[in-house]
Order: sequence, then structure tokens, then C-alpha cells
Amino acid sequence: MKHVFKLMPIKTLACCIMLCSSTNLMAQENDRIDTALIPFWKTTTMYNESVLMVSGNGELPIAHLLFTPVKILSVRNSALNIDYKEGVDWEYNNGLLRLLKGSQAPYLTKAQLYPDTLKNAFPKKGGGFILFKEGSFFHNHQLAVTYTHAAKLWKGPISPFQGGDLPEAMDKLKRRSVLKILLFGDSIAAGSNASGETGAPPYLPSWGNLVADGLRRYYKGDIAFTNTSVGGKDSKWGLATAEEGVVAHNPDLVIIAFGMNDGTGRMDPQVFKANIHGIINKVRRNNPKAEFILVATMLPNPESDFVGTQQFFKKVLDELTGLGIVLVDMTSVHAELLKYKSYQDMTGNDINHPNDFLIRWYAQQILSTLIPGLQAE
Repeated sequence: MKHVFKLMPIKTLACCIMLCSSTNLMAQENDRIDTALIPFWKTTTMYNESVLMVSGNGELPIAHLLFTPVKILSVRNSALNIDYKEGVDWEYNNGLLRLLKGSQAPYLTKAQLYPDTLKNAFPKKGGGFILFKEGSFFHNHQLAVTYTHAAKLWKGPISPFQGGDLPEAMDKLKRRSVLKILLFGDSIAAGSNASGETGAPPYLPSWGNLVADGLRRYYKGDIAFTNTSVGGKDSKWGLATAEEGVVAHNPDLVIIAFGMNDGTGRMDPQVFKANIHGIINKVRRNNPKAEFILVATMLPNPESDFVGTQQFFKKVLDELTGLGIVLVDMTSVHAELLKYKSYQDMTGNDINHPNDFLIRWYAQQILSTLIPGLQAE
């Protein structure tokens, strides 16, 4: 089933949201893509921050929020169709969101997150296992919290506007001529665990599609978006298949988003850099005016053996940047988020995929690269 959303300009939305109050919360939520693309760093209302409530040793389930709330406006399931009541289902005290006894809200126990069998699990560093589930399992167990908070609390990276280094793409956007964007990467780029990809409400698209939607409504032009990403692949595969995966489509702007699987395979960062450079060269031999956004990957579960060389790729990617090539550093964004929230709050499979919340960070950071005015004030 396809889901069609009515979109409004990001600039208009960003201005409106500053004035948002709890009385018009549900009106704003009627268009969930609009809500999803409000820059987290530009507003004093956090919309639908995901948390996984976790119970340890029989205690009431708890979770941390990214920012200290001034007022919690709603606590809902991730489908956004069930509201849980304060004082009945949950409370917030001493920096913790806590489910109350008898609450109908979903949660997981530490025993479930760290099972004693390898079934539906991967090895944990130091022994034991980590729960692994694809599809919508984690989405269905996470909650979405909307709350107000003080301004300018985000201290992590915000992608600067880099339109000056992408002159060809910006020219097409401003003239509203067709801009052909192609996304080439692994399962994270393919959209794995986005609710829209798994068929779970609220059907949020992959971050690539969110980027295309955001550009369409801001610039009012024709965005032709193609995604040739394939799950389980790395940059070596990307280099080997770049002719059919990228060159054959003759894109104007290529978003290259490998790194998770390269890192798990302990690929040397210089080899990774050479592979990405090789993809760029193949594309430019066919179209010298092609431009590129390189995405430094999110991080894997730090308790898992999937941790490898991922954290070192942002540096070598930055070495490739210049006119026509820019970097969006999701590695540092995710690392900052993990200072305040658990990995399980933001994952789609507990190992190496983002959930809807982290997918929104991907889309917002890339749009900040292409749209002036989304950056911090």
C-alpha cells in the first residue's frame, strides 16, 4: 500500500513550529512527514522521540530522554495511535521516564535484550548474547514521546549549508529543473527497518525518500529520486557494481552511504577511502558535472562484535571533500546521541540499523546541507 502525504515548505513549517503549543499538537501530527522533518536543533518541541522502556530485575521499566522536558505533551506507541496517560501508565521523575505498575505500554526486560541463547541473537562482547530482530519488532516495542524543552540544547554536529560546493545541484534546485538524485549504499541507505518499509504505522519512509520529499516541498522543483542500495553490501561491492548501480542512471547528485558493513569487516580506512574515490571517478568519467554527498555511517551496537573500523571512516571521507563533494557526518551525530540515550532507543534491529527516530536525523542532516536556514541560529 502506498501512502501519500501532503507537504508544506520546510521554512514555513520551521517558523510555525516555534509557536506550537499542546493545543495544536494533534493538528501538527496529522502530517507526520512534516513533523518528521522539523530540525531537532531548531525548535523547543521534541516530536516523537523514541525510547525503549527497559525493566531490570523486576523493576518498573525506565528510559532516558535526549533533553530535559519542560512539559511532556504525549507518550504514545510508535504507531502514534495509542496515547498513554500520565499517572496511570507513566510518570517522569528525576530525569527518568518510568512506566507504572499495570501500564499497558510496551517494554522489554533486560533478560529479553540479553537472551541466554544464540537464537535471534548475536554474540555480546565479554560473553553472552544480544537480541537481534528485523522487521518491526523493536518499532512495536518502542514509545514516542513529545515534549517541550529549553532552546539550543543540542550540542552535537549540525550539517552546515554546503550549497556553495554543490553548484550544479543548487542551480537545478533554484531553477526548478529536474534534479536526478541517486542513493547508493547498504541496508541503512536502502531503508531497512523504516516503518514505511516494514509496513508498520506510521509508515515513515526511508531517509532517502524523506530527503527527496523535503527538497520537493522547499524548492518546488522536480526531484527524480532513485535508490540502488542493497542490504549487506560494502564499498568494495559498490566499486565493483558502480557502472550498473550508479553510472547507468546518469544522476546529477549521488549520495554515497556505505561504511557499516565495511567497518564490521574491519576494512582499513584507506581502502575504504580508495573504494569511495573509485566510485566517484567512475561516475565522473561519464558525467564530469556529477556531484556527491558522502555520508559517514551511524555506529553499530557498542556491545556487539559488529563494532570495527566504522568510527574512522568520517576522517578519510572528509579528505575527499571539495568542490562537488561534501560530507554529512552521521557518525558524530550518533555518537552524541548515545551520550544521552541507549542504543535500543534508536535502533531498528538492535545491531546496526536505525529506527524512525534516527532515520529522521539522517534526513534532517542531509537537508541541512542543501537548504539554507535549517542550521543553528
